[in-house]
Amino acid sequence: MNNPLKLPIRNGAFKFSFNFKQSEAYELIFEDELEQGSWIPVRFFSEKGEINFTLYPKNEYKKNIVIGGRLNSLYAEYLSNIEKQFSDKKSQLFRLRDSLLKNDVYDSDEYKSLLLKLRAIKSDDQDEKVPIYQKMDELQKTYACYTEIAKSLFVFPYDSLIKEEVSWKYNYIKNNISLVAYYLLYFDVETQMKANPLLPKLVEEVFPIYAEKYPDHIYTKNSKVQLEGLRAIRVGNKFADLKAPYVLGDSAMLSNLIRNKIALIDFWGSWCGPCIAKSRLVVPIYEQYRTKGFEVVGIAREFENLNALKERLTKEKFSWPHLFDLNDQLGIWKTYGINNGVGMMVLVDRDGTILAIDPKADELAKILAIKLN
Repeated sequence: MNNPLKLPIRNGAFKFSFNFKQSEAYELIFEDELEQGSWIPVRFFSEKGEINFTLYPKNEYKKNIVIGGRLNSLYAEYLSNIEKQFSDKKSQLFRLRDSLLKNDVYDSDEYKSLLLKLRAIKSDDQDEKVPIYQKMDELQKTYACYTEIAKSLFVFPYDSLIKEEVSWKYNYIKNNISLVAYYLLYFDVETQMKANPLLPKLVEEVFPIYAEKYPDHIYTKNSKVQLEGLRAIRVGNKFADLKAPYVLGDSAMLSNLIRNKIALIDFWGSWCGPCIAKSRLVVPIYEQYRTKGFEVVGIAREFENLNALKERLTKEKFSWPHLFDLNDQLGIWKTYGINNGVGMMVLVDRDGTILAIDPKADELAKILAIKLN
């Protein structure tokens, strides 16, 4: 969410006019809901003429109405159709899941133990939370976070339903070419592809159709860069070189900073609590191996100015070099195929080959012990 506009609501209404070069999707969200940690945006497409909104609080978001323009009508039709197709099936499964939770037969014992540890930690203590989150993520990936009964009654049926929904969605995208369908594709490229193994093949099949249809659209430009990053930044491939400014000083080529070294490229931001906590876990490893051929380079994604970044760096013990990308001017996150709301760590060998992506601290230490001792 780069430089959001704030629209004042007076007497239960707001008005706003703006110019645009091409139609694309925008998001509205109530500021008080955002401050409470909710993210349930109202999406609409910029079109000439008047667009009218009837908006409800987050617990009634399905009542929201957007009227005005062909694209907004088309988007409302899509939402209605997919709701009819899958809403009842999901509701039935969620009721079953709630019953399993109520009877305490949903989470595995190991996962419940981690949840108890997590609840005992102060809400802002990311240092303690990150290792627990990582362990929970491992259990989720292997389905070890669920009981056998939960897997058979809810998890596997729900996975099947999601696969069916994704297939339905991409059938729509393929057969209903429009900026609405392009937005659905673009959203997946920007935020979902790394997390959903079903998407890469489906996206690769339909993206060329849209790139040809809308060659000059911002979705095409951004998607091309993001897809290239997702294809390139994989274990066994070479890292993508880049040039970025130091927080204090001139610009530098990444390749010059890590030449002949095993290097951890730390993509983070002053706004990303989990990123900071993960970086802190690297500090003792860096101190142990920095004189043996190990380097860390931080690349921060910041917005508006560097004040928060400089303040964060004065508090931390990150003694490695720090570069930055302000307001995505350099497009580094897209070059590396990183989702907008997260960071990433990339471990690179001396010859530039990617050894690991998002290695945990203990994994990093093991690799360095083999490579540098």
